[in-house]
Amino acid sequence: MVSVEGREQTGRGWVPAPRRPEPGDGRPVEAGPVETGSGEAGPGGNTRRRTILRRAALVAAGAGVGAVAFAEAAHVVDRKLPIRGGAAGATVASRDRHPGAGQVLVTWAGPTDQKLVALTFDDGPRPNWTNTVLDTLQRYDVPATFFLVGRRVRKYASVLTGRMGRHEVGNHTWNHRDMARVDAEEAYRDLSRAHEAIAEVTGQEAALLRPPYGHLGGGAVLAAARMDYRIVLWSLQMLESKFPDDPVGHARHMVEHTEPGSILLAHDVGPQDRLVAIRGLPDMIIGLRARGFEFVTVSQLMAAQAKVHL
Repeated sequence: MVSVEGREQTGRGWVPAPRRPEPGDGRPVEAGPVETGSGEAGPGGNTRRRTILRRAALVAAGAGVGAVAFAEAAHVVDRKLPIRGGAAGATVASRDRHPGAGQVLVTWAGPTDQKLVALTFDDGPRPNWTNTVLDTLQRYDVPATFFLVGRRVRKYASVLTGRMGRHEVGNHTWNHRDMARVDAEEAYRDLSRAHEAIAEVTGQEAALLRPPYGHLGGGAVLAAARMDYRIVLWSLQMLESKFPDDPVGHARHMVEHTEPGSILLAHDVGPQDRLVAIRGLPDMIIGLRARGFEFVTVSQLMAAQAKVHL
């Protein structure tokens, strides 16, 4: 089963219009359905939300992962969900060979009746950048969720060692590859390699997967199920390039557009313009708290979502 979690039909959310990426910088692209991601383009053209949901259901059904249940969210501004179907299909596998939950939960937002917000960082770690983010979060006593790239975790282990404390870690693949373009076995090998590195360096077992670029294919879904991962996307991302050299203005934009249950996407690796968001992080934290928001990890946000449905 693939279950996509969002918010109820009430309320609104924010999925910024995609931009053309620089090579490898992890930004969203204009072409394709279901895009809020970070990175290179996949196949496809613009498709409305309901069509996307049907296609996602067909991908899951074709992968042999069981019945599909989708909870549509009317809160995305451009009426597109942050999911992309991929070029790689999934092969039906024996449950004996590939035990798993048989379902994958996909979430991009939390409950709308509580002023909770989850701050997430992708692509790290990177010296100086990640250190600056961790220093700021410590100063303001803010928990966050870091979706880590396994190769960078190995290379820059000292950046994370002893610093993750109250923060949560998630899997962002071994080398930031497009998981919509690999089959289930290759996806599993990649995620397992990253999972091992993250656990050894941080002391935490990742339970969350954020696919690079926000791209999903049947193989990635099966691999996530096999590893008992939940797939986490986002509802609002930093728009650094729209606020060049204006961290205060960018922070103000984020504060104004964050809604209850938002999952915010930031990066602690990338081109220089992303430093706008990092430099404006204190103003964003102060502004959101002034609006009554509480910062939580993604898992805490999802736990609050689960209570809503009890």
